Amino acid sequence: MNGTMRMVEDWQAVRDKLGRFDWARKIVDRFKPDTDWWVAHYADDATRVAGWGHHYFCDRCFAALIFDPGKPGEHRCSGCGELRVAQEADDAWTYLYRTSACSQVFNAAVLYKLYGEAKYMAYIRQVLAFLCDHYGQFEVRTPPNQEGRFTGCDLTDGVAVIWLLNGMELVKEEFSAAELETYKNRFFLPEAAFLIEKVGVTPNIICWMKAAAGMTGLFFDERIWCERAAEGEHGIQKRLEEGLLPEGFWYEASMHYHFYCAEGLTYYLAFCRIYGYDFPMMEDGLLRMYRYPVQYAFTNGEFPNPNDGWPLLRFGNYAQLYEWTRNLHDEPAFRYALSLSYDKADESLPGANIGGVARLLFGRDWENERFDGLPPDSGLPDGRSRYDPDVFFALLRSGEAELFLKYGFTMRGHSHADLMNFELFFKDQVLSRDISNSGYGSELFREWQRKTIAHNSVMIDKQTQPNRPRGRMVAFDGEGGAISVAADEIYPGYGFARSMRLHPNRLEDRFEVKPVEGTEAAAHTIDWFFHCTGELSSELPFAPCDRPGSEDGYQLMLETACCDADGDWEVIWTLRDKKVTLRMKGCPGTSVYIFKGYEHRLDHVRWGVMVRRTAASAAFQAEYRWEETK
Repeated sequence: MNGTMRMVEDWQAVRDKLGRFDWARKIVDRFKPDTDWWVAHYADDATRVAGWGHHYFCDRCFAALIFDPGKPGEHRCSGCGELRVAQEADDAWTYLYRTSACSQVFNAAVLYKLYGEAKYMAYIRQVLAFLCDHYGQFEVRTPPNQEGRFTGCDLTDGVAVIWLLNGMELVKEEFSAAELETYKNRFFLPEAAFLIEKVGVTPNIICWMKAAAGMTGLFFDERIWCERAAEGEHGIQKRLEEGLLPEGFWYEASMHYHFYCAEGLTYYLAFCRIYGYDFPMMEDGLLRMYRYPVQYAFTNGEFPNPNDGWPLLRFGNYAQLYEWTRNLHDEPAFRYALSLSYDKADESLPGANIGGVARLLFGRDWENERFDGLPPDSGLPDGRSRYDPDVFFALLRSGEAELFLKYGFTMRGHSHADLMNFELFFKDQVLSRDISNSGYGSELFREWQRKTIAHNSVMIDKQTQPNRPRGRMVAFDGEGGAISVAADEIYPGYGFARSMRLHPNRLEDRFEVKPVEGTEAAAHTIDWFFHCTGELSSELPFAPCDRPGSEDGYQLMLETACCDADGDWEVIWTLRDKKVTLRMKGCPGTSVYIFKGYEHRLDHVRWGVMVRRTAASAAFQAEYRWEETK
């Protein structure tokens, strides 16, 4: 029996959007041809081996490969255009094909409800029949301990099950009792049993798998699966107790994995509402998870991007989730996120973000939303500096400038070796950003993106930071835009301290590297790094030189040049409409290097500065200034 709501309350209202809003019509125009292709051409093959999605990247430039569901043997790079020929790419293609087919079940169900065409129900039945007929026969080839039963990985099994159920929920009345019984016994219950018993390699994977099992229990009215999904050492309750920090951030300390963990649970919460199943701990946790990024986003809607994830994230990347969440629990913070998610209607060129199916079903013209006159406790950004001591994040604000600082670690998994890394934002652009990473199977990820060298931090003896210590907030002055933080044993016997003060047009920065108490002081090579967008210039007498190291990322530095600089010095980055100047106080024995470093793919580079000193300790005193140049 259904509970307090339906997934979509009024289909006629959805149809009316197609006539009233240009963006609604364009959303359908974008996804319908793709779904119609799948309806006309779907032909999975149970003998195909499904693999790991992170192998679907170019092995030359590390850009993503272009997935073409009609060409199982062709994997062309989206960056350099080269074809990749490899078994692991074939396996990853199969994963993409099978998971895409399952997600298209949801789109087909939406189109059936909009237009009533029988071909969409026929497609849904075809996909379900294929899975029922071959479940237990599929082969997978993935990294150890990540094996799934039909899509490749255990995680992607859970994701696929969730989208199958979301689609089936929209058209449940079209299935006969016999059909539902077949689907339940031949596919969904065996898969739920697998997902309940499987322990994922990361906590967010566990949440997806248990959510899929719980949704299965609700859809087929066997609520024992909800209990099994919630309880136990690896159940949702335990995961949230351990992983959801007090202010509402997920402890893997990544914006991407914060939202990714929330996503599977969000669809489960929708089912809980539909079927009248109470899970207050999960609901409260999810609401806090969606409120948190509103307070830590830059004012243009872009996110700081520490640790593993994907590059250039902003509210628009997660608009679908905010649409689902606001549909379940409406509040100003979620409307604010959506107001920054979409491109304006008159700017809806090909590729512009106008939203997807979730906006069509649940959303509206968010760019016209008003937030003036709301009370202080509405959850909207308040313009103040803040920090979260449980995840070691801080955000300073001063005028139109913002600074995000990461000063400690909650866990090693998904972390980057970048203690004291910061990102700098001014007006409408992140000037110095955390590049995050691309596919986990790439050398660029292993040798650059996760290493200290790719961040605004410090290395000792040309080795990436080995330890992941907790940080300490030494002093915080939100009104004055100032912060002092510290951490011990980043390297054996060595700690860092960083003090920063943000002004509307400049940043004062002091980075100290010193032995912890009781450590015998000895000379070390100490390298300080800063990376910024723009073309670099300087009056320093730089001359081309060899790379200043041979591993831990040094081997990937490009166009390296250096000079000695005992006195004060500066370098300048020139952007399209801004200029950033780095000035550093002189110190005898200093060498300054400039180089190009990779971002999230090999065809994207930016200029970096490395400052090298050899000493038992060091203090780097820097100032950054920025200005508009229009």
